Amino acid sequence: MSRELVNDFLVVSRYAEPPAEATVIQAFVAAGLGTPTYQSAQSVQPTEDASAAPRTRVGTYRLSAPATSASLRMSVTRHARPALGDMGDGAFGQLTRRLGADDAQTLRTGTLTFDVRLKADEEGIADALRWAMGAARALVSLTGGVVIDPAAQTGWGGERLGALVSGPCAAHLSIHDEAWGADRRWLHTHGLQKFGRPELDLADVPVALSGEAEAFLAEVAENLAQGQRLIAGQEIDLEEQGAVVAISVSPDAEHQAPFARLRLADTPAHGARQGVGAGRLLAHIALTDAQRRHDAGDADNALETIERILAANSDDCAALFLKAQILLERQQPHDALDLGELMELRTPLDYRGPLMIGMALLAIGRSREALNALDRAIEREPEAAQAFVARAEAYRRLGDERLAAVDRARAAYLGV
Repeated sequence: MSRELVNDFLVVSRYAEPPAEATVIQAFVAAGLGTPTYQSAQSVQPTEDASAAPRTRVGTYRLSAPATSASLRMSVTRHARPALGDMGDGAFGQLTRRLGADDAQTLRTGTLTFDVRLKADEEGIADALRWAMGAARALVSLTGGVVIDPAAQTGWGGERLGALVSGPCAAHLSIHDEAWGADRRWLHTHGLQKFGRPELDLADVPVALSGEAEAFLAEVAENLAQGQRLIAGQEIDLEEQGAVVAISVSPDAEHQAPFARLRLADTPAHGARQGVGAGRLLAHIALTDAQRRHDAGDADNALETIERILAANSDDCAALFLKAQILLERQQPHDALDLGELMELRTPLDYRGPLMIGMALLAIGRSREALNALDRAIEREPEAAQAFVARAEAYRRLGDERLAAVDRARAAYLGV
């Protein structure tokens, strides 16, 4: 049986007086949202803090989504002073970071609010949230107001609400980017709880790869919001790019998550301890993008991505090798040779260092030295087809066509 989810929003009006009841009902009907009912209720809501300004409830609208079990309650409240007047600058800045100056001013000075509560079954929550944001957009249109989304810890202006009505589920979320040490970032979601799912985070993210981190986090969050499930200990396999495992983390007071919070981290090598970061996966994602750009003839942007990978890890052999390949294509064999020697120095067990040395030496015309380097590459990785292709060329230049033919056949067998 699907569980019921409850989501709360607040619409802060630009105006001091609420729109007429008939006007609100007409706006909802015209938008195809259903026909709300209204009940007037003049009462002062008591507060625990005697110094707090009293709030007078003007009335309540109730609305059911057509052909579903989702429902909205929208309570109209008049405040004696600005509804958010006591909010601290830090929290207020977080709420308004996506808003323009006029909307931020409305939140700071508004004294009329609509407290909106959505109830919907979990299985239909995505559509229910879009419908609820349609209702919020109708209210914003009537009041010149702004929506506060506590779960996403952000505010939505009128233009942004359109994306919440018709866009992907991830449009309902926000991703916060905060410091994690001196040169690392912590990216975490707010708003997945609206879908009955755990919040996600990526920790210890290299600054240079924060773009890849945000895109990956948004992709996983979108899948969860659309109905996929993820629990602690479960892996997300991205095939050639690698895998991450979800690990449970305890949120602090400012990052409470009713349905838990999960960290996505690189799967550890056999026998190794579980780390907190996903740097290996993020580098693979970035390298895949760089390779795609290179294959499409966009070497400049491929190099820009490679430099970001190397900023995160200067010893990333795959990134160094691709950079050296581009240098070879640009007729810069001596620079490529320098990178090959750097790879062999920093990763002495990896075949790509001597492979690049051999390829660069061939480009320079030093075939005998190239052959020695390529022998080392093949000794380290006997199934490196690219090394057999290069060694076949070295043999050809040295006049040994028989061995060249053997290496060409081996390369063809390996798939080149």
